[in-house]
Amino acid sequence: MKKFLMAICCFLTLGFILTGCATVPNIKNENTELIYNGNAGVMVSNYLYYGNAFTDISSYTSMSELNSAKNVSYLARYNFNSTRNAKGNNFTPIGNEKVNGEAIATNYQFMFVIGDYIYFLKPDEHRYGDNDSTSQQFSYPVLTSSRLNGDNLKEVYGFESAVSQIEVLNYDGSYYVVALAGQNLVSVRLNGNGGGSATVLAEGVTSAAIPETSNTSLKEQSSDWNGKIYYVATDENENSTIYQINVNDAESRQTVYGKNNGTVTFLYRQNDIIVYSNQNQNSQTFVYFNDVSNVTSRDEIILVDTEHNLFTTSASNIDIVNGVYDTIIFDGTNGKSFKNTRGGSGTLTINDESGTAITDYTIMFVDDKNAYVYTSTNIYEVDLTKITQTNRNENITIEARNIVTMTSITTSADLFSYDSGYIYYYAQLEELSDEEQELINSEKEAAGIEVNEDESDSATAITETDAGYYLYRVNINNGVYELIGTTNFEERHSSYVYRA
Repeated sequence: MKKFLMAICCFLTLGFILTGCATVPNIKNENTELIYNGNAGVMVSNYLYYGNAFTDISSYTSMSELNSAKNVSYLARYNFNSTRNAKGNNFTPIGNEKVNGEAIATNYQFMFVIGDYIYFLKPDEHRYGDNDSTSQQFSYPVLTSSRLNGDNLKEVYGFESAVSQIEVLNYDGSYYVVALAGQNLVSVRLNGNGGGSATVLAEGVTSAAIPETSNTSLKEQSSDWNGKIYYVATDENENSTIYQINVNDAESRQTVYGKNNGTVTFLYRQNDIIVYSNQNQNSQTFVYFNDVSNVTSRDEIILVDTEHNLFTTSASNIDIVNGVYDTIIFDGTNGKSFKNTRGGSGTLTINDESGTAITDYTIMFVDDKNAYVYTSTNIYEVDLTKITQTNRNENITIEARNIVTMTSITTSADLFSYDSGYIYYYAQLEELSDEEQELINSEKEAAGIEVNEDESDSATAITETDAGYYLYRVNINNGVYELIGTTNFEERHSSYVYRA
């Protein structure tokens, strides 16, 4: 019989302190609530905290590889109140500061700020196994914290598996980091001093309905929810069973008796609206939704009926518009589809400005009635008004507005943030414009450095010799992009002074 684990890790309450050395001046966080802008950065009192450059650590097997990653993927910050801006779109701004040397801009980046502490994920550097030859599990992230000046760095909790879902939630006066790590559902209650205590709520979990963290920059978002996590796990008889459990009470587990249950898989949750698929005895898959904020019985949580049916096929990449189930769009195996509460449904085609269908997009986020989606080269704005207002079955085509086109935007992880009209994302370095290259040449000449006119294509060479993805930001309204991350190329630094 498989014993249900409710182990509280008491030694994690104080955290494992790594270092106590501040690296940059401290700043005051005027916001008393959670600050979360997405997985690429967080804005605190006009300072952007971010991972400098994205590193794909999925294939790393040695500490030497990880140590190399720390040279570019460290936690940094930039003061946007500074008047010392970069020379152009492709130069690193002056005044970027390295906060600590942990590798955080990886496949498992996740960061937020509460009070005077920033929390983030870093790769696990501890060894697993019975001997020293066992390689490190870098894909096992560690929830880590430090003060905003880099001081008091400590490990809060190490997940002993790769994390497929992770959110930070406010409930009953406390903040909790809730994650699905492997098949363990874990809740870490933060103590306000950079530490926390962890509870493994459940084992053998195959899917979970954990509310998305509310992005403080998006309209009409709320952190209201009922404090319950819904999940599917195997019971003592090895049967797949649906449960609910309170995020702050490991003893509160109850079985959910859904009406006409088949095989349920949770797909998405925003506040107390959950979306789930159900495969019936005929191997047919349908997608349903429910608002569980006011349910009076566990029987009402999973409802497999016509009223709550969204789609008659499997689904992925779901998002909800406006924080209520006005419209739900998803990337499914049969194309993009939608359904709303006005009775409208159909397929959704998104075209670029040339009229060509965009088929490989991923939803970044939805703000009001606009969805922001990205491909490996573009970020688009999609006005969803047409599908939120239709009240009939129809196929809808929407022309997307191209915000920015880049050489290559990373699609390795959901690494983006949104704040005050700017999207932050990781992309490869763009070629320097002719004007920017002329600026470099003129500065070299002024410094007495000979410029080889035959190497006029050196900007292309710079781009071609670097496969890294650095943090950029783009203005949603005018499409102007800026390099934020610091590169290893001196000619990309606006603070560089050429000397003969």
